[in-house]
Amino acid sequence: MDIKFRQLEKWFGTLHALKPLSMTIQSGEFVSLVGPSGCGKTTLLRMIAGLEDPAEGAVLFDGKPVFDKDKKINVPPQKRKIGMVFQDFALWPHMTVFENVAYGLKATGRKREVQDKVTEALNNVQLGDHKNRYPHQLSGGQQQRVAIARAVATDPEIILMDEPLSALDASLRDEMRILLQSLVKKLDMTAVYVTHDQSEAMAMSDRIVVMNAGEVQQTGTPEEVYQRPNNDITASFIGKGTLIDGLVIEVEDVPMLKVSADVQIPLSSSKTKGLEPHDWVHAIIRPEQVVLDTSPSETGINGIIETVSFLGERYEVSLKLDDCDERLFAYTYEKTVPGQEASVTIRDTIHLIQHRGGVSHEETA
Repeated sequence: MDIKFRQLEKWFGTLHALKPLSMTIQSGEFVSLVGPSGCGKTTLLRMIAGLEDPAEGAVLFDGKPVFDKDKKINVPPQKRKIGMVFQDFALWPHMTVFENVAYGLKATGRKREVQDKVTEALNNVQLGDHKNRYPHQLSGGQQQRVAIARAVATDPEIILMDEPLSALDASLRDEMRILLQSLVKKLDMTAVYVTHDQSEAMAMSDRIVVMNAGEVQQTGTPEEVYQRPNNDITASFIGKGTLIDGLVIEVEDVPMLKVSADVQIPLSSSKTKGLEPHDWVHAIIRPEQVVLDTSPSETGINGIIETVSFLGERYEVSLKLDDCDERLFAYTYEKTVPGQEASVTIRDTIHLIQHRGGVSHEETA
């Protein structure tokens, strides 16, 4: 089932929580809504569910309005064929696992299907042998599996998830991420997923919607929003890196990014299409685009290693550049120490965003 928003808008008093939004989520697509707190992503999710009424606009499922302000249409949540998974599990403590999963079926009058549907849903989340336990007898990961089983037991065509993994530890999040991805595809549902975790969104999604201050900043595949952000907000929020201002120049017909008098970065000609010499740009420099040499160099860009973080399979290093205020991140398999002198070369695949005005600098994490 596809979801279409047509000039959807929401106010909370004087706060413009969602500015006019028109967008389509395709049937069977796994779409993540990401952005800082207060950006409007949970508000949008709740409007899809029917838990929040838009101030203007329309929401359509497969071309049929479930909300239309002008036509005064507002289909109640229980008739929208949706399932919803919350951050806090929201299980009834006095009910068994079976009873929690069966609740939605009974509430919609499908009592004859309860036994088969609950059994199928619990098997889908590998909890078939836990049906007689109570929530307090389960781990956090198992409780979230029950919440997922309850959401899918009613055969929804759309599943909505509001930060469902944020209360779990890292290993459980990875396990649950894989389960959710496979379950959504197996049951052929359209999934809308709200998260603060950019890595989670990139790992799970067919498409990512980056939001800020009630507006959509960019939509695209994980690769598109990571490799080709269309503005500073997306570049800063998605992925790790450093956002640097510089001037596009040419040195012997080779395009360069001039960051300071002594720091110039070669650019690929494909990255400078549409740009002219002396255009100001933002460059997003990712750690994998920075090649670290643990000794100063006459040809590289020199600096001092400030921090070293061991990530298991590699080290993450932050390097303060000489002769300018910029700091870069790099990955290396060689152990280094803070205070050590080093140099870097930067691959010419860095992404440029044209802008007007002066110079600024921001690190992203």
